[in-house]
Amino acid sequence: MLLKKLIFDNYKTYYGYQEIDLYIPKEVREEKGQNIILLGGLNGAGKTTILKAILYVLFGKRGISQSEYKRLFSNVINNLFFDEGGRECSVSLILETDSGEEWNLKVKWYFDRLKNMTLEERDLEVKKKGSKHGKHAKIDNIEVFNKFIDRIIPYHAAPFFIFDGEEIKDIILRQNSDEMKEAIHKITGMEAYKQLLIDLRALKSSIENKLAKSVSQVKLNNLQREVEEVQGTITTLENTKKKFLLEIEKYKKLISQANQERSAKISQNSKSREVIVKNQSRVATQLELSTKELDEFLQKNIINIILKEKVLGLKKQLKLENEVNHKKLLQNASLSPYRRFIDQLLSKSINPALTDGQLEQIKKIGEEIWIKENDIKHTIPSDFQEVHDISNNEYNYLMNLTIKDKSEVINLINRIEKLKQELNKLEFDIRNAPEAVNIAEENEKLDFLIKKSGELESKFRTLNKRLSNALEEKSNLLNNLSRMSSQDVNLEELQRRYIQVESTIKVMEQYVSELTVMKATYIKDEFSKMLRQLFRKQDEFGKIEFDINTYTIRLYNDRMQEISIQDRSAGEMQMIASALIWALTKASDLSLPVVIDTPLGRLDSYHRNHLINHYYKELSEQVIILSTDTEITQEYVALMEKNSYKQYMLDYDENKKYTVIRDGYFNFVKG
Repeated sequence: MLLKKLIFDNYKTYYGYQEIDLYIPKEVREEKGQNIILLGGLNGAGKTTILKAILYVLFGKRGISQSEYKRLFSNVINNLFFDEGGRECSVSLILETDSGEEWNLKVKWYFDRLKNMTLEERDLEVKKKGSKHGKHAKIDNIEVFNKFIDRIIPYHAAPFFIFDGEEIKDIILRQNSDEMKEAIHKITGMEAYKQLLIDLRALKSSIENKLAKSVSQVKLNNLQREVEEVQGTITTLENTKKKFLLEIEKYKKLISQANQERSAKISQNSKSREVIVKNQSRVATQLELSTKELDEFLQKNIINIILKEKVLGLKKQLKLENEVNHKKLLQNASLSPYRRFIDQLLSKSINPALTDGQLEQIKKIGEEIWIKENDIKHTIPSDFQEVHDISNNEYNYLMNLTIKDKSEVINLINRIEKLKQELNKLEFDIRNAPEAVNIAEENEKLDFLIKKSGELESKFRTLNKRLSNALEEKSNLLNNLSRMSSQDVNLEELQRRYIQVESTIKVMEQYVSELTVMKATYIKDEFSKMLRQLFRKQDEFGKIEFDINTYTIRLYNDRMQEISIQDRSAGEMQMIASALIWALTKASDLSLPVVIDTPLGRLDSYHRNHLINHYYKELSEQVIILSTDTEITQEYVALMEKNSYKQYMLDYDENKKYTVIRDGYFNFVKG
C-alpha cells in the first residue's frame, strides 16, 4: 500500500485548498532507490497535524476517548476561513492498495456560527485499476468502514507504521499487552494461518456431526416398513369412516322425517281452542295496558299537544324580544359618551334660546351622526314593539317548556285499534276451533332417533381422532425417512474425508508451529542486526531474545543477566523500538508506508547518524519523515538528497496565522 495524496481544505492551520503529493513511482523506488518523502517545518507549523490527520482519516475515533475527540476536533476549521464566513472543512487521503485500486477517503466537518461542530461525515470512493471513474460509498455504518480499512492496514498495526518518533518508546513499554500481540500476529501474517486452522476445525466438527447423523440401509428399511404398517391402519380407519358417514347420514334423514311428521300435528294443535284462549288472554292484557298508557300520556301532555303551535310562537317572540333588549343595552352603552357630551353642551346658555323642539332635533341628529361615525351596529328596528314584560326566571321557564307531538297519541290509538281487531278475530276462532292434538308418540320416536345419532357421532369422533393420530405418525415417519434419505449414507466417504481433514489440521498445526518459530527467529535476527547497527556501544548486549509465546523482546548483558528495557535512556529506548519496528516490517506480509514525526529529536549525533545511514532508506518502500530544523545535520542533508524523492516545506506565516505547503525542503536548510 502507498499513500498518494493528502489534501487539506481549510483544515486547522492549513488555509484554503492545499495538497501534498506523496506518491513515489515504482521505477523511482526500484531503480533510483528513492523511498523517502521529506516534510520540514518549525514547531507549530503543522507537522503533527499531518500525522494525526492521516491516522484519523484511516481509523476515526478508535483509540480516542470522547473528551479527547472534542479537544482535538472542536477547532479543526481554519480560523481565518471561519472569520471569512466559512462553515466547513475537510481532509482527504488518497492511497493505492497492493491490488492497484485507488481509494479516496474523505472526512468533512460542519460548524455553526458559534464554531460548534454540528456534523462529521465520511466518504469513500474506490476506483478499480485501469478505471477512470470510481464508486462512492457514504459511510453510515462506521463498523463496516473499520472492517474495510483493516483489510489493508489493521488498526492495531498502525503504531508500527505511523508514529511520533519521540513517543516510539511506548511500543516497548506496552509490548506485553494483548493489543501488541494481536498487532504482531496481523503484521507477520500469523492471523491468517490461525483463521485457517479455525476454519479447518469447524469443517472437522461438521463432518463429525454428519457421521453422527448418518444411518445404515437397515435403519432406512425398518423405517419404510413402519410407514407401510401405519398406512395399512390409515386405510382401515378411512373405510370405517365412510361406513359411519353413511350411517350418520341415514339417521339425519330419519330425524328430519320425524320432525316433519311432528310439525304437521303441531300445526293442527296451534289451531286448537286451548291455544286460542291463551292468545286471547295475552291480547286482552296488551289492550288494557295500551289503553292505560294512552290515558296517562294524555293527562300529562294534552295541554302541550293542543297548544304546541302557540307555545312555539311564544318562544320565537320571547327570543326576539330578548335579542332586542340585548341590543338596547349595547346601544345605550355605545351612546353613553355621546349623551353625556350632548347633555353638557345643551345645558350651556344659548342666545337666542332654542325651543324644546329644536333641542330634541339636535339630540336626534347628533345621535344619528354618532352612530354613523362610530359604526355602531346595534340598531333596533323602528317597527319593533315589545309585547311581554317578564322576569328572567319566567323567560327561562317558558323557553325550556317541553313540546309534545301528537304523533305519539296517534301511534298509541293505532296500536289499541289493532289489538281490538285481533281480539275480535280470536273470539271468532274460539267458536270454530278443534280440540287439542296429542304428539307424545312422535316425541318418543324423535328422542330415540336423536339418541342413536348421538351415539354414532361419539363413535365417529373417536374414529376421527385415531385417524388423525395415524396420519400425524405417518407424516413424522416420512419426514424422518426424507431426512435420512437426503443424508450422506456413504459412511466410508465421510470417514475418508474426516481422516483427510484431521490429517490436514495436524500438518497445519505443525506448519504454524514451525512458522511461528521461524518468524520469531527472523524477527529476533533482524532486531538484533539492526540494534547492533544503531547502538553506539557495540558490545552492549550479550544475547538478544524474542519470546515466541509472549512476542516480547528480552535483552541480556555480557554476563547473561537480563537487562530491564524500561531502565534505558529515552534515546536508547527509541533505538530499541526502531529496531523492533524494522524487524516487524521485514517479517510482515503487509506492504505499508511508514510515517514518522520528529524521529531524531531526542537522539545524540552518533545514534542520529546511524539511524539515517542504516535505517530509513531500507525501512519501507515509502517513508514519510516530518522533521524540525533542530534535527537537520549536513550528513542528514546529504543522505536525504540522495534517497528522498520529494521535499516539502511547511511555511507558517506569523502575520496571517496559517501554513502554506511549499516545495523545496532544502531551501529551508540553507536559510
